[in-house]
Amino acid sequence: MSKKSELLNIIEGYKRQQELFKSKVNQIESKPYLTQEGKEIEIEKIAIPFKEVAQNYQNRALETLNRGIEALEKKWRDNSVGRLLDSNYQIGLTNAMKMIEAGAITNQEDFQNIINVYKDDYNALAMLRSLAVKCEKVYGFSVLIPKDNREYNKKSLNDLRNNIGIHMSPYRIKESLSTGLEGNINFIKTRLKDDLTIILWEEVK
Repeated sequence: MSKKSELLNIIEGYKRQQELFKSKVNQIESKPYLTQEGKEIEIEKIAIPFKEVAQNYQNRALETLNRGIEALEKKWRDNSVGRLLDSNYQIGLTNAMKMIEAGAITNQEDFQNIINVYKDDYNALAMLRSLAVKCEKVYGFSVLIPKDNREYNKKSLNDLRNNIGIHMSPYRIKESLSTGLEGNINFIKTRLKDDLTIILWEEVK
């Protein structure tokens, strides 16, 4: 199971549990024969065990997200700095850049094929972009090179981590959290790939 699916299952599971708990709270609050103090006592009876449920779900969600972020950052390192000692890889990159510089690459499909080889290596992509904008024959193709959005990706995942901390907090179980939890779920579904790579707005269908 991907980190995206695992995270979705946890948050969707908690949303169902939280809505069930809130429904029970509403039922207690609607009982006309109970005083306000009596209602608070009844609510607290079900709130105490549910705090443990919320804490467990929150811990699992944060652990899953943190593991996903660690794996993503390792992937970034392996595909950039980790390639520096790969002589065959570096020779291939050097040759590709020499062909571009010499004007041997004039076809968009050929240029795209080069990009596809280095699509996960942001250092290589930066070098190719820097060269492409200087070469007349491929200048127009430079827009095909993916942007380095790692910082934006990290910020988005950190924002998600903060939102999980807020919306799955055991100290906020009596609040109406469905909208916030649904927002987290929608973000994960529409803006994250299986490995938690961000999907840019222009790529969102």
